[in-house]
Amino acid sequence: MALARELAAASTPSWPERVRNRASADAVAMAWATRQPAFKTHLFRFVDVVPACRSSAEVAAHLREELDRPESPAGVRLGLRLAAAVPRGDAVAAAVARAGIRQMARQFIIGERIDEVVGEIGARWEDGFASTVDLLGEKTLTRADGDAYAERVGESLGALVAAARSWPARPKLERDPFGPLGRANLSIKPTALAPRMHALTESLGVAEAVERLGPILDRAKAAGATIHVDAEHDETKDATHALLAEIGRRWPDGPALGCVVQAYRHDAADDLAHLLRWSGEALATPLQVRLVKGAYWDAETIAARANGWDSPLFAVKSASDANYELCAAELAAGAASGVVRPAFASHNLRSIAAAVVACRREGLDDSAFEVQVLHGMAEPLHHGLRDVGFRTRVYSPMGDLIPGMGYLVRRLLENTANESFVRQQWSEGADLEASLAPPSAAATPVPVATPSRSSEEDPMSVTSTFRNEPLAEVRRAPVRRRLADAVADVERTLGFDVPVLVGGDRAAGRGGDPLPSLDPGRTDRVVAVQQLASADQATEAVEVGHRALRSWGGRPVEERAAILRGAADLLRRRRDELSALIAIEAGKPIAEADGDVAEALDFWTYYAAVAVQLDATALAQVPGERNDLHWRPRGVTAVIAPWNFPLAIPAGMVGAALVTGNPVVFKPAEQTPGVALRMVELLHEAGVPVDALSLLPGLGEDVGPVLVEHPLVATIAFTGSRAVGLDIVRRAGATPAGQRVVKRVSAEMGGKNPVIVDLDADLDVAVPALVAGAFGYAGQKCSATSRVLVPHRLVDQLADRLTGAVEVLTVGHPTDPANAMGPLIDQEAFDRVHGYRSIAAEEGRVVAQRDDVPDGGWYVGPTVVVVGDRHARVATEEVFGPVLAIVPVADFDEALDAANDADHALTAGLFSRTPSHIEAAARRLEAGNLYVNRGTTGAMVARQPFGGHKLSGSGAKTGGPGYLEQFATPVVVTENTQRQGFAPDL
Repeated sequence: MALARELAAASTPSWPERVRNRASADAVAMAWATRQPAFKTHLFRFVDVVPACRSSAEVAAHLREELDRPESPAGVRLGLRLAAAVPRGDAVAAAVARAGIRQMARQFIIGERIDEVVGEIGARWEDGFASTVDLLGEKTLTRADGDAYAERVGESLGALVAAARSWPARPKLERDPFGPLGRANLSIKPTALAPRMHALTESLGVAEAVERLGPILDRAKAAGATIHVDAEHDETKDATHALLAEIGRRWPDGPALGCVVQAYRHDAADDLAHLLRWSGEALATPLQVRLVKGAYWDAETIAARANGWDSPLFAVKSASDANYELCAAELAAGAASGVVRPAFASHNLRSIAAAVVACRREGLDDSAFEVQVLHGMAEPLHHGLRDVGFRTRVYSPMGDLIPGMGYLVRRLLENTANESFVRQQWSEGADLEASLAPPSAAATPVPVATPSRSSEEDPMSVTSTFRNEPLAEVRRAPVRRRLADAVADVERTLGFDVPVLVGGDRAAGRGGDPLPSLDPGRTDRVVAVQQLASADQATEAVEVGHRALRSWGGRPVEERAAILRGAADLLRRRRDELSALIAIEAGKPIAEADGDVAEALDFWTYYAAVAVQLDATALAQVPGERNDLHWRPRGVTAVIAPWNFPLAIPAGMVGAALVTGNPVVFKPAEQTPGVALRMVELLHEAGVPVDALSLLPGLGEDVGPVLVEHPLVATIAFTGSRAVGLDIVRRAGATPAGQRVVKRVSAEMGGKNPVIVDLDADLDVAVPALVAGAFGYAGQKCSATSRVLVPHRLVDQLADRLTGAVEVLTVGHPTDPANAMGPLIDQEAFDRVHGYRSIAAEEGRVVAQRDDVPDGGWYVGPTVVVVGDRHARVATEEVFGPVLAIVPVADFDEALDAANDADHALTAGLFSRTPSHIEAAARRLEAGNLYVNRGTTGAMVARQPFGGHKLSGSGAKTGGPGYLEQFATPVVVTENTQRQGFAPDL
């Protein structure tokens, strides 16, 4: 590591620089953030929200909310309190804060406009540095965003090319062994070019991006400039490579192209090998590959852990360092073969030195590669690299504060990370030799799969060991292929029979023609043919269940729990099949259909564990007395389930009733009998006795009244419409002669779910969540976002962003993962939603409405309407379809009042970066589930127990610890344990 020591000596800052750097306000803040994680959180949140503040008062308010805290430096707290106490103090505090953030941003962002940037780049060129200008831009949401970004790229390219003509000659920066190097070098973000640039809509995103890039690439080729395609989040990596391939196919002779390989990825070496082959085969000018560690570790790690996926990234820094050196060696070998131009981007002296040595080992001259560094980070290293003789290119982000904020926060995270080489070497003065030690030989582990649950797990440890079933990672091509195979397999079985199942008999129904369920996306296709259960069969099912109560309810709870876990094991093996069937029969997009199955698995494994834990509930004890709490089954449970979660919801209701010892009579929705049959078959196969679980397909009006009113039915679990739910509550309240139990009704009856978008909300977060919440599954979830409450001054901006996002929403058959929105469930829903579209046009200003939908199914495009009256029908009535109402309000308090001015109280959402508003919403918003800065759908078992109040429902929350108690009766047994003065517990 002699080279690394040489670089360290050349890069050591002078003592005045050290003093100046450590004394600056932002350096002090960063140092404090390093030592105080809580302060770091609030500091970064303040930095994040400032661009949304439109007045000094707003900035000062956020300063106090985020930084007037015990974990903040004493000087900060004192300054904020003084500012609040003196005239115009808020204005001064806001000005100081804005200046500080601009200074912090300017450290990492070279400028906001290209006219100021070209001067900086030119001066740097004269000083011996090349540059690549990165046009900041996070993922776009609309076509207009993509057009604006492409326009900025074109303008920036033109300005750079024009300015570069006057720069002095710098041979080291202008040529390498492979040919000339363009003075103008731009780095672009693929996702900023096209809103659909991600794994599921790759072809659409690539086509849009290439269309916007075409004129830019032609101009870059003519000017000899380089266009560098940056790497971003994991879900866009393959789409980025597809974009690069399409550019190479259409512009094989130039311009010079570059791309990125992220060494913190497990598949970095595979990606690099692919790019080396492709460059040699497809391009006249070798591809420049910038090898980096990666900038999105925090976000990717959070996403993987939250979803239960295997992380695509190495978990520890030493592994990324080791992989970087391995990839550097492969990149050097590619350069020796003449197919690639290496660019080693790092501030780690060991990593840079290892890459240089790898190139020299391949016989390459130092001019064959370059080292790239970040503007504003470890400036002494820049000069050291140049002075040692390496071509050094400075990655120079350009843009205004709002799109630059994501980049700024990533840089701040990097600078304050505990293992950051930059922080250790240039801030804390860590021991050089320790910094240059080779990464551990064991630092490149293979990915460790997330262990799956099985029936062998300890049910008593539910609170500490329960893990939600990971959702299918549909962003991965192999997963999409697997689901496509499952769809093909299920399609070959369509048209199957769904009989009445009572006591093990597979019976026909009441007579007449059976009722088919149809594919709502292809209404000419029959999915299943259900028998229509009769009232007599419903009565028989209740009586069979009642006779089974003693035997099934008498089994030990551990045995019933084991059966339910066994059913989960069976379902897990048939997961893709059930996902495909749900997509076809219920019209649910297949990624959400997989989520339906995952939730069913969660219900069964969670309730199995909770049932055992419930039975072991301890009571207080005293000497001479023993107190035990036992839970006994209540009796026959009638489960009446909906079509919109055709597996998850009935699995939860049926599983909860069964595991607590109750026989179940299950009435599924007539739209989804095929899924219901498969669930019942799985439970029977797992060991649920046939007389303890009956299936009554058919029409609710035929069997519903029998199940609700039968004197032997003890519990009714219902999910569906408010009208039916309230009727069930009314009917179940009667106690005719011969009925020996007060019926218990657990009813979930929907909502009209509000979302408040605060003035300081991050619209880049809010808009995708609103679109997903309102239009995912065509708005057919009880938790769907249906009304948005927005302060007046934000209405037009939000409406514009929503309109643009709706324009690029993909609508089509739900078996294609590229389609975010599918059909409505049936003709009745189709007619109802069209009716509300007409009402929307009468009541408000329709700002977005899509009619370019497929034929052959019950498709209705999304609608967004701005209404002037919060009591408008589209803002108060449950549409259960893709209609979203924007309701203007005066301020946050009025938004809370409007949100609560409803019969429903199921879910609600808030997008805000004001802590006091978040706290107020938690206290005042009337909703069973409040979601802050995320969508209103997607509750997870054990993490977000789900259920509402008011007229949204009654009963305990599903997926929570108290849900099973409504299916069981608690019995306390107290025994006097004394005998002639002797007690065994003394």
